[in-house]
Amino acid sequence: MPDIYEIKNRIEGLKSIHNITYAMQIVTISRLKRITAQLGRMKSSFEDINQLAGYVLSENEKLSRAFFHQELDETKPPVLLMFFSNRGFCGSFNQDIVNKAIGWCQDNGFDYHATQKVCIGKKGALLVKDKDAVFFAPQKDLFSKDDGEALYQIVQGLMAQKRRLYSVFFEFKSIVSQKIVVEPFFPPSEEEFSQRNISLERGSPYFVEPNRTLLEEKVFEHYYYLKLFKGIRESASSEFSQRFLLMKSAVDNVKELSEELTMELNKERQRGITQEISEIISTFKALSVKK
Repeated sequence: MPDIYEIKNRIEGLKSIHNITYAMQIVTISRLKRITAQLGRMKSSFEDINQLAGYVLSENEKLSRAFFHQELDETKPPVLLMFFSNRGFCGSFNQDIVNKAIGWCQDNGFDYHATQKVCIGKKGALLVKDKDAVFFAPQKDLFSKDDGEALYQIVQGLMAQKRRLYSVFFEFKSIVSQKIVVEPFFPPSEEEFSQRNISLERGSPYFVEPNRTLLEEKVFEHYYYLKLFKGIRESASSEFSQRFLLMKSAVDNVKELSEELTMELNKERQRGITQEISEIISTFKALSVKK
């Protein structure tokens, strides 16, 4: 049974842990708000380019066939773009990505170990031990525009090899809800495009200058770049959400344990007081008998 001084020391230690985890929780929620705001803007931009690309494809059947049904090198296994976290303290986030990739490969008849892997995020190197894997990490915790462009050059090189590319990442729904998805990156699925009925003329949402040919050359390059960066932002938002929930759980657990120890301390104090009173009464009775 621990004594009062030992319990006090434990409570003081828990106070220090509480202060640290609470500070980490505050920092995490602050960065989470920032990254989710960036994700919202990225989703809006991606929706615009998706709509524009959908219209271009619906207007040009030849271009549509070339875009969706490209000549691929089927002798090579697919490429997995796996989005990992850049820091720890986010639970099973990274292991879940690996498990999802393995399960998806099994379901679709691929050998996970034979696939080419592009591990995006610093923690990927800890879980993927493939010597042929490509590891890419940002210079800081959050991807900058320069980081995104450097990563896109790698992905663009793989697309030039006519390889199938699939993204494996956490899709951000809310701070308490994220879902791992595996979706085609290159070539994309036809269902992805809304193909809304818009017109590329004056007075419409889009006015093309200098001509449509230039639009068709550039729109898909921007589409792939924004799709890659959207995956980065989705993954980062999910990472910070899981880290926030983990820190919140740690703070709550420390608080609960501290309350339990405080109750135990009070019981020990009460036990000591009761014992002292009992000793005083026993002594008083003994003295009274002698008299």
